[in-house]
Amino acid sequence: MRYAKVLFVIPRSDADWRGIRPSLGLGYLSEALSDWGIQYDVLDMNLGHGFRSLVKKIDGFHPDLIGVPLISLQYLSFYRLLTQIKNIYPKIDLVVGGPHVTILKESVLNDCAAIDYGVTFEGELPLVELCKGEKKLNEIKSLLYRRSEDHSIFYSGDGEPISNLDRLSFPKYEKYELKRYVPEVTIYSSRGCPHECIFCPNRILSPCFRVRSPAHVIDEMSYWYKMGYRQFNFDDDNFNYIRERVYRICDEIEKKEMVDLILRCSNGIRADRVDREMLKRMKEVGFHYIAFGVDAGNNRMLEIVKKGETIEQIELAVKTACELGYDVKLLFVIGTPYETKEDVKDKVRLSQKYPVNDVHFYNTIPYPGTELFDWVKEKNYFLIKPEVYLNDISCCESAPVFETPELPADERVSLHNYLQRVRREINRKAFIRKFKRFGVLSHFLSHFFVSDFMRRQFYQNLFIRKIIEKLRYRGFSAS
Repeated sequence: MRYAKVLFVIPRSDADWRGIRPSLGLGYLSEALSDWGIQYDVLDMNLGHGFRSLVKKIDGFHPDLIGVPLISLQYLSFYRLLTQIKNIYPKIDLVVGGPHVTILKESVLNDCAAIDYGVTFEGELPLVELCKGEKKLNEIKSLLYRRSEDHSIFYSGDGEPISNLDRLSFPKYEKYELKRYVPEVTIYSSRGCPHECIFCPNRILSPCFRVRSPAHVIDEMSYWYKMGYRQFNFDDDNFNYIRERVYRICDEIEKKEMVDLILRCSNGIRADRVDREMLKRMKEVGFHYIAFGVDAGNNRMLEIVKKGETIEQIELAVKTACELGYDVKLLFVIGTPYETKEDVKDKVRLSQKYPVNDVHFYNTIPYPGTELFDWVKEKNYFLIKPEVYLNDISCCESAPVFETPELPADERVSLHNYLQRVRREINRKAFIRKFKRFGVLSHFLSHFFVSDFMRRQFYQNLFIRKIIEKLRYRGFSAS
């Protein structure tokens, strides 16, 4: 065996969502190693662990390989951490994976000399093959490595997507500090996306759409249900893509007699793939929260971003979900090609037309490999170099990384500030609806709960997050 003990290290990040839940991707990698008898351990530095804690973990576990997942946001700080590790432990090899490596490939190893290996796309198979040592490095697909003879970087080529997802063991997080996360289990019931949205990097990361069988999904839910968990979030890009599968999952939940569930689809399901019957059936087994990836506010812009839906389909889905009592969130991107201020106003009109609970207006980030990135580069519209904005700016920030003749930079910033006010007002009205039993007090409390302070606490303070989740779903509905 080439590597018998692997330590996964999740670097500290300032991104709001980090440290709230265990890494689902590392959860799958952990199970893949465990299935082959390869020992692993985990340290999530977002849980308050500093570099001293990392050194203590390394000295206690004695790994021969350390794995680090990379996202683009703050990637330079991740490089610094990897360099620190290599300086202290030069004999321990370092492997990185995740979207940043998948998109940028060789340049990641070129930019950070501390990295020995990079794994692209789905990491379960190449990481196991790397550790087992039965194949030569150049025979392992989706692997980047440094040649021993001249230290040049070699890429073995893209591996095939895993066709049968049921062969993968679902994450059990046995080495994770589970009690320090939100008590909600994130589930991927499918992988990949068959759609062609010009701004979305997910098509690059996993273009081939595949699903887990309903039985396999329910096995995972049953495992956590027996452990006392009742809240689950289906984080797929396309949970409802296959209608029959949604119904079978709902039927299996009933057969297993799992009750009092709080089920969410927070990542944005397809509006053109739902109807009243499906939404009603989902509600019967515990679905309460649904996000729609709307992205645009009229048919002209939907066609430009290649959404593959019409505004009529989107409005019907949103209207129906609201009528059935779902907590509905709408997701939009701002500043896509040829979008005007009037187009943005159409997004606002749509978000205010129905009693939705939340709306996100995201700053559009051109990720390398997307059609949007190529378009911005061709037009020379960049305001900030990609190597800079990928590290510094997230989709939740106001700073535009490119501008268009229709929406210059200063206009984009003004729009962002306006749209954040729109979001707060939508949140405030949703709070009043949900807590209307408290009368005038609900109006007073609504201003506090939708403040920037409370929004930060929701994402960064686990104690506050648990209280809000309990208020949101457990016995405090407006019914």
